[in-house]
Amino acid sequence: MSPKYLLTKAKVTINGVDLSLFAHSLDTPDEREQVDVSGFNVNGTREFLPGLRDQTITIGFLQGFGSAEPHRVLEPLYEGGSTFAISILPDGSASPGPGNPSFGGTATMFSYNGLSGELNARGEIQAVFKPAANTGFAWATS
Repeated sequence: MSPKYLLTKAKVTINGVDLSLFAHSLDTPDEREQVDVSGFNVNGTREFLPGLRDQTITIGFLQGFGSAEPHRVLEPLYEGGSTFAISILPDGSASPGPGNPSFGGTATMFSYNGLSGELNARGEIQAVFKPAANTGFAWATS
């Protein structure tokens, strides 16, 4: 992969099902809480330490109700509150490696809107995933 590229070949796998053809947007923020540990100091500045992480994977999908399409894959996972594997690969046409790392892990779905759209527009949904209890999402090269 070149240093700059267009995100056109991402691979999105949820619970072992490849939903790449339905996915149209991805966001993978990973943030740490900023814990204020300020005390009196000669510079009169605040001091922070990194706290707990907040990892999220948000994926926009074109909705589909057929077998192995978003609704049939995602809705049972959301309703059941179960954990499952999630993996995002920047270039699904290439193997994972240092230039094409995968991101994911064991997830739980926290938001599923089922259907969104307007008259004469494509039906879309958005799903929000968080790491399962006592796990985290990670970048991997294999």
